[in-house]
Amino acid sequence: RLAQTTRGIRLQLFDCSTSSHALISPVKMQNVTALGPRNPFTANLLSALGVMHFSNAEIKETFDEFTQGRGTILKTNMFDLLRKAYGFEPMPEEMALFVSTLGLVEDEGGSLSWIDIEAGLDEIREHLHRVSKNATEYTSHKDLTDDIVKHRRMLKDPMDKFKAPMTESQSIGWHEEEVFNERFPKSSCAETRYADEMVKSGQEY
Repeated sequence: RLAQTTRGIRLQLFDCSTSSHALISPVKMQNVTALGPRNPFTANLLSALGVMHFSNAEIKETFDEFTQGRGTILKTNMFDLLRKAYGFEPMPEEMALFVSTLGLVEDEGGSLSWIDIEAGLDEIREHLHRVSKNATEYTSHKDLTDDIVKHRRMLKDPMDKFKAPMTESQSIGWHEEEVFNERFPKSSCAETRYADEMVKSGQEY
């Protein structure tokens, strides 16, 4: 009887879980929840861009919908294509890669076929894979401890690894900013100045 009751509870829970999942439509969460990314270090890597989270097939679907069978897209519409494919605006760093790879110069016109875009996507991903290796400074604990003992600096700076400061101290000087040196001269009250003059004149008070 206990086994049957337990089995009934399991079936009931299974029915509840399946019915709740049926009401939720599948969406792309991009590994981000209300609590933030699961791993802030990997989420802030320079290589953690939208193109690394979407496959060529997914972008091809958006390309076909965007072009409506024409087979080509204007270079000036590449930003709109990526925004529609991602569901969010691509970062300026990512657009800079597309501009340099696909030749998206504002003054020049022209169009791109899917073959051109696919080749550019593969080239950008290959470049980002090389960039992601910068975040792994050590693969040996012995090398890490030796460099700590000998006070050797890391080969890559934090800006070569991450898109944003990972600590509060790194936020100072992360971007170029104008520095102001404000002086705060010493100021004394009237009583202190009077006592100083008395001491200078040799009078005891």
